[in-house]
Amino acid sequence: MAPVNLVLRLTSTVSSTFTLGGAMTTAPQTPTTAEQQAALLARLDDLEPGKPHRRLMVMGGLGYTFDSFDGQLMGYALSALIVIWAIPAEVSGWLLSSIFFGYLVGALVAGVLADRFGRKRLMLTSLLIFSLCSLLMGTATTVPELFIWRALAGIGIGAETALIAPYISEFLPAKARGTFVARTVGFLAFGYILAGVIAPIVISPNPEIGWRIAAVVAALPVVLLLWWRRRLPESPRFLLTRGRIDEATAVVEDFERRSGLDPAEHAAAVAARRASATGSEQQATAAADPAASPAGPGGDPSAAGAAGAAAPDGAEPGGQGRSKLLAPLAGLWRGRLARTTIVIWVLWFILTGVNYGFASWLPALLITAKGFTLTGSFLFALVTALAQLPGYYVASLLIDRMERKWLLAIYAAGGTVSAVIVALAGSPSVLLLGCALLAAFTNGAAAVYYTYTAELYPTAVRATGVGVASAVGRIGAISAPIAIGYLYASIGFANVFLCLVAALVLAVVVVVVFGERTSGRRLNEEVPSGS
Repeated sequence: MAPVNLVLRLTSTVSSTFTLGGAMTTAPQTPTTAEQQAALLARLDDLEPGKPHRRLMVMGGLGYTFDSFDGQLMGYALSALIVIWAIPAEVSGWLLSSIFFGYLVGALVAGVLADRFGRKRLMLTSLLIFSLCSLLMGTATTVPELFIWRALAGIGIGAETALIAPYISEFLPAKARGTFVARTVGFLAFGYILAGVIAPIVISPNPEIGWRIAAVVAALPVVLLLWWRRRLPESPRFLLTRGRIDEATAVVEDFERRSGLDPAEHAAAVAARRASATGSEQQATAAADPAASPAGPGGDPSAAGAAGAAAPDGAEPGGQGRSKLLAPLAGLWRGRLARTTIVIWVLWFILTGVNYGFASWLPALLITAKGFTLTGSFLFALVTALAQLPGYYVASLLIDRMERKWLLAIYAAGGTVSAVIVALAGSPSVLLLGCALLAAFTNGAAAVYYTYTAELYPTAVRATGVGVASAVGRIGAISAPIAIGYLYASIGFANVFLCLVAALVLAVVVVVVFGERTSGRRLNEEVPSGS
């Protein structure tokens, strides 16, 4: 079947999945008061991280695992095809970047849609898209077909990776948010490792056929869809922005029960603690850290969640119309969020670009520049992927013990030194050390900046903020493999990595000079006013 017809059928299938978990729109409900919202969120924030939080971490983490597994396994398949089909380096860069074009679209669209229709629905749809398109990639017979299917799969992967971190963060108290989100993001490493194990088994024995088998294997995560549909709760913070107080309450009460608490007793205890706080203490807290106020900056409780507290699904607060779909994008540039957005975009562009540019090209560069065999390059990449685990783990240990911006700066600086080692390596052992360190630092940094970004944006635009930042990161991921292809052809292996060094130095400077402090802050609920 022609790719165009398959795309049309896929579009129809994906469109129908938006109804999973409920209708696209609901009838308007009675507007909730700011006090009701604050009381419910206080109960959620008061919960000690336990069984329900760990289950959510595993479910979201497996989403990351399958995302990275698909991306890396098919990256290995493309590396084999570059050799088998003798694809020039300049063209190879575009082919390796194909998935990131999809990442860009998926991350940008998913963030906006998730702030409008909900996190869960978009996560389900994203999983379906990337699984089906990965399967269809196995039918490709030309480079353009490979590019098309890989880009379409990237839409699903980009959307899902942009949604999971903000989704998880909205269930967690400030004291544990960093650790849980970092460990959730750390599940990415398992996908890279699994791909490194599968590739030599499936692709290496007969690359001409093996890469197509790999496409089938990469589509298997679609089974996760059934589990997610039944078990994933919608974010109570999102539900409150839609005025769906009953549904939000049900989610919080379920978390309370799974934490071993009686919902009524816990609600009464939290209410008593809130009532005992003096007005002066509340004002002092708001003055010292505006983002820590349940009402958000400015301490105006009427503003908490005002970006859509009583709006029905499918409608933005303050009116109807398609133009309201893009309202969260405008929110990223209001008041103090404008500077935040610029800083975050620069960091995501550089760090994501370096990470994916390095990972995408590593097997092919090892073969063409260092004389490795196909199997040898896969095994080298597997060892490099294993190094991601300590990178993520150390980040998860430190993220709630030190300020996020400084931890991010340390990881970016470590990546800088690692890239220098790779550029100057004179032996395979030193090259392996440098590549392993670079993988550990760049992926550990991802665990930090996913958490960091989610904390900087209020609920009404959080998924949009992380989604658009992820989309900007995907622009970096698109640019880096293409640039590496041209640079390698003209200036060679060592100078390619020296260019990565320069980019990482810039990231260190940006986060140190302009990065905000977020450790220990409660998630903000209000979009600042003003331009």
